[in-house]
Amino acid sequence: MNKMKTAATVLAAVFAFAVAPVFETGLADTSGLAGTNGVTGISWSRPVFAEGNGVDYQLGLHYIPLVTRTEHYDVSDEKGDLLRARWTGIRVTGPVPFEPNINKALDAYTANESKNFAASSRKMLSDAKLDHSERAKYGATFFPAFEDNRDIYVRRADSLVVSLLESGSSYMGGAHGMYGFTGKTFDTYTGKEMQLTDIFTSPTAMTNAIKQQLMFDYPKASFQGNNGASMREMVDQLAKEGHLFWTMDPRGVTFYFNPYILGSYAEGVFTTTLLYSERLDIFKHDQYTQAISWRGPKAYCMEIPSYLPVRLSDSPRGDRLSVMNDPEELLIDYCGEQLKDKFNAKQIRATLVSMPEGERYLYVDYQKEDWKHAVRVYALRNEPVFVGEYAMTRFISDMVGNNGSDWYVMTDPQAFYMTAMPGSGYAPWTKLTCRIGANGAPEVYEVEGGKG
Repeated sequence: MNKMKTAATVLAAVFAFAVAPVFETGLADTSGLAGTNGVTGISWSRPVFAEGNGVDYQLGLHYIPLVTRTEHYDVSDEKGDLLRARWTGIRVTGPVPFEPNINKALDAYTANESKNFAASSRKMLSDAKLDHSERAKYGATFFPAFEDNRDIYVRRADSLVVSLLESGSSYMGGAHGMYGFTGKTFDTYTGKEMQLTDIFTSPTAMTNAIKQQLMFDYPKASFQGNNGASMREMVDQLAKEGHLFWTMDPRGVTFYFNPYILGSYAEGVFTTTLLYSERLDIFKHDQYTQAISWRGPKAYCMEIPSYLPVRLSDSPRGDRLSVMNDPEELLIDYCGEQLKDKFNAKQIRATLVSMPEGERYLYVDYQKEDWKHAVRVYALRNEPVFVGEYAMTRFISDMVGNNGSDWYVMTDPQAFYMTAMPGSGYAPWTKLTCRIGANGAPEVYEVEGGKG
């Protein structure tokens, strides 16, 4: 992991990702099914802005089909593991006839980051060998492995914006490792990486809003002293130096402040979201309609990392969601109401689903103790409620022996891919095209090679 030093000597992670192979998967074209069986047709036109009752929205907004690939790179010697590393790449996995540049942009992004990851892994392996050698000189019996783990969470993927939350963690000796988040956001049509100046009316308006929201979101944080003076100074400095980490979500822009930037390591990552609905004046508007230029769809899917809270709306009750897991239990905290669910929750992939009428669901993919996969679904109402477990998963398959795995990304609540597992009623490993059905359950409407 590379280190970036600001004038205030702040550590921030720069994460890298390796090349993803060509995936033989594609998005189901549901345009021909529009109006039948409740299937929503996909429009391939560029979004058109409209306004009604003081609220702006997009017409013709559609979703970008994506697949992530994670590969593992583990090295051992006679003393045990030297390095445990993994990277994640991402690519478009279906037709984007009006946005071919996003395909090229994600391929170029993944290829470039693969070089950074390879260089970092070589350096870490060399350092790990040296560390083990030094420990052996002093008669050590414990030789910890160095670690370099990198992942991608898709926060938004539609015909306006594709926004990726990059997470990373590393251990290179010492008392504890480091972890943190960065982000990359692309204009779907041009493929160009977006900048904060593309979104906000002015840097000052943006930073003032960030500072105000942080003070509200974290009333007990250590930076609250002296009216948040240290935090305010740091936010201004990071913005000036171009070192703010952020993603564009469907309902706003989220900023991430990694450990040691605003507080102690124990305080973890601070996040804050500026919602379009709350701060109309600080976001850029379309010159013709005066609608907010980058506002996302009301119906969306958004991947949620564990232990990273999400601000969902400006509702009076302060809609927030956190997903936390340990090897035997999943804890969902939604608007202050909690649900504890006991299962093999050691490895999970969680996705928030928001429907057009405002219903919210949580999809949690996990690997069972028998190595099979399943998805557990929860309805987010006044409190989180378990809906059921289904013998299907976003996991695709292991396509390179034991070193990698591929995952479908849920981007469209009305058309997303799942893989059938034993007990689903479909042939295992069959590709299923699904939509959100009654009570949030996955409803199959197309089966690879046949109809559901």
